Amino acid sequence: MVRIFGLSLVLSLLAAWNFANFLGPRPSIAFGAGVGASAGLLWVASSFGINYLFERRSLKLFLINGGYHTLQFAIIGLVLALMPCKSCTLPACAT
Repeated sequence: MVRIFGLSLVLSLLAAWNFANFLGPRPSIAFGAGVGASAGLLWVASSFGINYLFERRSLKLFLINGGYHTLQFAIIGLVLALMPCKSCTLPACAT
């Protein structure tokens, strides 16, 4: 069980790091959360949807898994937008 949760944490951190590279420096809060939700819904959930169609899995399972990752990336985008910039003393961009 520890291995599962440990590797899940590592994979989530890698996903967040990679997503931060796509977002760029100092995104606004709305942009970070919006792009995060968009990435979760249109990249991750749609990829799950294609697999679930061919595997004939239930819509309920798709909505649970796709919704989880949509929320995950929206939160990652929000957190990245709220983080202060390393190269300046200004707080996170609120616009």
